[in-house]
Amino acid sequence: MRPISVDIIPSRVYLSEKDQIALFGSGYAMTIVGDLSPTGQYVCEETVEVFGKLKRGLKLRVLGPVWEQSHVEVSSVEAAYLGFDQKEVKSGDLAQAKSCRLVGPNGEVELTQGVIVPKPNLLCNPQEAEEMYIKNGQHISMEILTQTPQVLDNIVVRVHPTFQLRLELSADYARELWITKSVHARLQD
Repeated sequence: MRPISVDIIPSRVYLSEKDQIALFGSGYAMTIVGDLSPTGQYVCEETVEVFGKLKRGLKLRVLGPVWEQSHVEVSSVEAAYLGFDQKEVKSGDLAQAKSCRLVGPNGEVELTQGVIVPKPNLLCNPQEAEEMYIKNGQHISMEILTQTPQVLDNIVVRVHPTFQLRLELSADYARELWITKSVHARLQD
């Protein structure tokens, strides 16, 4: 099995069209600063401030394009900073999301289901999933190939035609696993 790239993914904000207009104004064109590996997704220069229960804010970048429902994905440490005791969930699963307030240059938005802490994700396309005998939604274990290799459990497999094979981890995992440079992972049997 070939080594799989590990990407440390910063916390981020996904905005619906309605919320993007409320935060940045009607007709405002977001500034794209980089493409993401899922084809068609990108990082914007623009940021919004996210406020939780403790009234402390985090300034986070917006990812595009616009989404069906606005939400925020943060690390466990950042969730605690915002005042949330939150379990990890599948990326995009807002059933247990906490409420928050987003503040942009043109206004603010209250999200009743806004903040989640995503589990680590293994992204792959259907062909890669078939080659590795894994399925969308499956929970797997992977060995992180650092100086002292460690096994990470409870990784969610996400399969989509636009995904490129990679393991996504938050900065909390990078700190815990002491990932200080480019590393790879290997699927556990």
